[in-house]
Amino acid sequence: MPCINCQQEVTGKFCQNCGQRTNVKRISLKEAWFDFWSRVYGFDGMFPRTLRDLTIQPGFAAKKFIEGNRVLYYGPVGYFFLMITLYILTISILNIDLFELAKVINPYTELKDGSGQEQFNRGLMGWIRDNQRIVSFMFIPFYVFWTKLFFRKSNYNFLEHAVMVLYTQGHFQWLSILFLFVFKWTGYYPDVVLFTTLSVIYFCFACVQLYKMYKPIGAILRGVLVQLMFWLSLFLVVSILTTIALLINPELLEQIRPSNN
Repeated sequence: MPCINCQQEVTGKFCQNCGQRTNVKRISLKEAWFDFWSRVYGFDGMFPRTLRDLTIQPGFAAKKFIEGNRVLYYGPVGYFFLMITLYILTISILNIDLFELAKVINPYTELKDGSGQEQFNRGLMGWIRDNQRIVSFMFIPFYVFWTKLFFRKSNYNFLEHAVMVLYTQGHFQWLSILFLFVFKWTGYYPDVVLFTTLSVIYFCFACVQLYKMYKPIGAILRGVLVQLMFWLSLFLVVSILTTIALLINPELLEQIRPSNN
């Protein structure tokens, strides 16, 4: 039987050449619903399998993708940006003010209404909101660099290490989204220390599964070092960029200078 899309001969449920279904029926509500979910889930349940395995065995999922299996799971880059998009959509749907959220996450910084610091922080939060995908993706090279350094015995190249980093950082956004709902309903957001600790645990869990050439305790310690060095290097880069920005535009210093009034 010829494929209705590419005209190649087909012997199964899908065309081996282009992936077109052979049992397409007339357009109806039932058929449209089936087509919608087949695209969301992917062939043979790709999406739910990705969710399940990145939850219970993230290192194994990354390993399968690195080894060349491109059918079992969503690609790491696509999955990462999908989760960032869902996070942004959740913020928009729940109408969450990122500035107010930041004040709850870091209650030790008191800003007076209308002060220069408040205006500066609101502008910064607005820029981050509008460029969330770029900002989030910029963090990835830092993670990958330190992962490659501390797990160099694995002989994975930079992009192969990036697979695990993209999967884990993308999948952890589910917890971020859950916390957004908690914040919207209760006004409470889990302490940043708790959030960071859970992130470290999940990352180390994936490291133990992927880097089998290390003993579990060794993989865990290296995973913790990756996280530690990531935050230190990120702080250093942000400090340097802030200094450069202040040198270029000294007026910013007046905005962020604490007020004595």
